[in-house]
Amino acid sequence: MTKKNIFTIIGFLLFFFGFMSMILYLFGGGLRFTFLSFIDNFGSVPAFVIRLVMIFGGMVIFYISRTDNSID
Repeated sequence: MTKKNIFTIIGFLLFFFGFMSMILYLFGGGLRFTFLSFIDNFGSVPAFVIRLVMIFGGMVIFYISRTDNSID
């Protein structure tokens, strides 16, 4: 696997778990991923911001890893 593929997977997983965590947090009635439960220890507003950063950070990593940045 190349670095490009690894960063693509990392970006996708970060986006996916951030998005699913946000959906469960907003609509799940207290449901959450157990391995991300430490995020809720910071409080409700910081936890919301951390989830947003996960979503947008994952999108940015995914986009940058899939962009052809070679100079012709």
